[in-house]
Amino acid sequence: MRFINLLENRKSVREYQKSRLSSKEIKELEKFLDEVKVLRKNIEVNFAFIEDGWGKEEILRGRAGYVGNPILAPNYIALLSEPKEGYLLNTAYILEQLVLKAVELNIGSCWVSVEKDASGLKDALGIDKPGEIVAMVALGYPKTRIPFTKKSVSSRIGVEDFVFKGQWGKSISHEELEMMGIERILHSIRLAPSWANLQPWRLIIDNDQIILTVGGKDVAEKHLMLDAGIMMLYMERAFNQEGLVANWSIYTKELDGDFSEYNIPSEYRAIGTLHI
Repeated sequence: MRFINLLENRKSVREYQKSRLSSKEIKELEKFLDEVKVLRKNIEVNFAFIEDGWGKEEILRGRAGYVGNPILAPNYIALLSEPKEGYLLNTAYILEQLVLKAVELNIGSCWVSVEKDASGLKDALGIDKPGEIVAMVALGYPKTRIPFTKKSVSSRIGVEDFVFKGQWGKSISHEELEMMGIERILHSIRLAPSWANLQPWRLIIDNDQIILTVGGKDVAEKHLMLDAGIMMLYMERAFNQEGLVANWSIYTKELDGDFSEYNIPSEYRAIGTLHI
């Protein structure tokens, strides 16, 4: 399935049937995770498959959910990671691939954020693999059938609102983007999911590179980094689908470089540069 079709079909499922996934579906997902692409190869990650998801409400309550509410599903996959620099970006980049794989398999899914007491949650779920439990994906069959409808973009910010030319706040026209051959790509990545649908990402185009920033007031750092990791995956996939090679340079404290010339507001931060 083409990437844009995956985006249009992607829907977060909050209510599930009690039926567990089939053994065939579980094997397909496990095989996929064995081969999943990572953003940071120097960060060890592990996965825990939870098959008896029903009855976990009290374990999840106050620890994990979506915008504070537990998501009850027959199955979950938890990602455990070394808590190293860049691990949140890496987590989101990996788990969103899992969500898109679920779309291909006609399996319902939803991000489950771990809000607090990650070690207690890990113990209560009986997970004995190394690493910190960072986030989970709920998996199952939707309680009610979700018919295919083209995803509405009415609640999404426009390209002109999140893409700048050369520096923060400087607008770029649709005609310029079309001449660069990237207008359709940028239009499609507006469908990227974000915590509470806050859409915290902004892009600055500087010749053949695009600087990704995230931010906003009163948004937790963890949510911003997870949203950034998802956007990194979407940008990379969208450009590749159009036949353009796109590679990320991730900003780290040790990386030489100064983003001051872009006039990025203090409540936003540069995450990395996509070279196209």
